[in-house]
Amino acid sequence: MNKQPGIYSDIGKNATDLLYGDYIRQSPIHYLDNRLDWSLYFKCQVSGIAPGLDTLVKLCIPDQTSNKVEVQYMNNYFGVAAGISLTKSPLLSLSGVTGIGFSSIGTDISFDTATKTLAEYNAGLSFNADILTASLTLSDKADTLRAHCYRPILPLTNTGVAAELTHRFISKQTTLTLGAQHCLFPFMLIKARVKSDGSLGALVQNNIFPALSLTIATELNAMDAANTAKLGFTLAFKH
Repeated sequence: MNKQPGIYSDIGKNATDLLYGDYIRQSPIHYLDNRLDWSLYFKCQVSGIAPGLDTLVKLCIPDQTSNKVEVQYMNNYFGVAAGISLTKSPLLSLSGVTGIGFSSIGTDISFDTATKTLAEYNAGLSFNADILTASLTLSDKADTLRAHCYRPILPLTNTGVAAELTHRFISKQTTLTLGAQHCLFPFMLIKARVKSDGSLGALVQNNIFPALSLTIATELNAMDAANTAKLGFTLAFKH
């Protein structure tokens, strides 16, 4: 178990990566009657600039709202991250987390340079153990409460299960999401998830090279009368 609290994005990360990581990205550009979604994702992290100091660059095409540069500092007691989005009207973000290996608490805020107002303010806490990680976050300007949990089953095959319970106060909607993942081969990861609103998803990710992966994902809503499935492709470079 990692004794460092990490940064704010690490709160609930195991569960959110399993449930949402590498699934179809809802970018503003879609093709073929909104059935096909594609994206090109690039991530570069440079560590060891100074003790505990890292830099991170994220680029995504065509969804350029995800493009970001971030500086992170972490030690055994707290983690701080400051970033700026690479958009025409950039968002400035600042987050901080403090805690010990078993538990941590943190907050995250974003400032919109165009409107000169707070775009986001979030808070969360997590509990971490070798057999289970759990977290509780308040986001979307205090409108959304999320509870996550992740349970590793077989670490050697990256097998695990995760759950997310989401409640939105304004709309009074509550959604439960369940998911699982498993490595069939060292280079192939499969995932599946189901939501209480009828949404189903699955993906297969192949690591072509250590820094290059290709993901094929599909999603559909069983309660949708049209019952139209979406297919997504993501090519990711990570260094």
